[in-house]
Amino acid sequence: MCTKLLGTNGDEIFKQIFKEFNKTEDDLQECINIMREWAKTQLHFPEIPNDRILRFVILYNKFSIETSKQKLDMYYTMKSLMPEVYSLHPLSPDMILQSKITYCVPLPKVTSDCKRIIYSQLNPNYGPEVFVHEKYFIHVHHMMEVIVQEDNCFSFHFIFDCAGLKAGHLPKFSPMVLRKASILLEKVYSNRVASVYMINFHPFMETLLNNIILPTLSPKIRERVRVHKGTNVLFETFGKSRMPKDVGGEELSLAELNDLLLKKFEQYKDRFNKIRTMRVDESLRPEKLVNDDILGYYGNFRKIAVD
Repeated sequence: MCTKLLGTNGDEIFKQIFKEFNKTEDDLQECINIMREWAKTQLHFPEIPNDRILRFVILYNKFSIETSKQKLDMYYTMKSLMPEVYSLHPLSPDMILQSKITYCVPLPKVTSDCKRIIYSQLNPNYGPEVFVHEKYFIHVHHMMEVIVQEDNCFSFHFIFDCAGLKAGHLPKFSPMVLRKASILLEKVYSNRVASVYMINFHPFMETLLNNIILPTLSPKIRERVRVHKGTNVLFETFGKSRMPKDVGGEELSLAELNDLLLKKFEQYKDRFNKIRTMRVDESLRPEKLVNDDILGYYGNFRKIAVD
């Protein structure tokens, strides 16, 4: 059993990375150096990114410098386009409570091909009346920021355990919140999702899945959604040792893993303080933010329509 939230064998992960992308450690360092020098010329950025952020965009974009530049720009620009997402601190009382209402944690042990598993479940000890979909989305974003800062994995599996889901939750799911999540997934995290598993799936969720969730996902992600009534598929696919106690696995429980995540939020308290007010200065942007089929005219996110 692992007591470290983001437990990884760095040597094994980078061995897998370099094999998959046909790169070397020197190639990675060269990319980091190029990105660092380029970032210094982007005066609209609110900071010079550290090497962890640069490594994240390089790995998530398969060592493509040009794509990494675009995603790094989006990493900062989204903070201006979605201020409602970035202004809440994960250690505020409201968000600490949210982390307990809707667990969403990275599992410590990576898969055999060095992908991170993210496990999410509505805590059955809380009812639908306290569930706020947008705050759940913001909590997931906070967790992803920790992954950006610490994790060397370059892709992830997302497991949504529906065991705690009740019919009363369904009206609280917002198409706009799902749309925002889809945009961040594509524009910042490059759709680096290996799979999405919905387990303990209830028949009453079919309308939510088919009419609200799936239409907001990109075709690439939509094809990777797997729906299962039970949990056996998790043991068959990922192994019992990686799964939390809650579903009969051998890893820490979701509550225990959430406590470790809260400690990570405490560790990065100053970082989240900074992010709350971090905004790009559009007057200093070298080139205007181009029109975008998702973001709209010069990134006017609020013009997005939800079909």
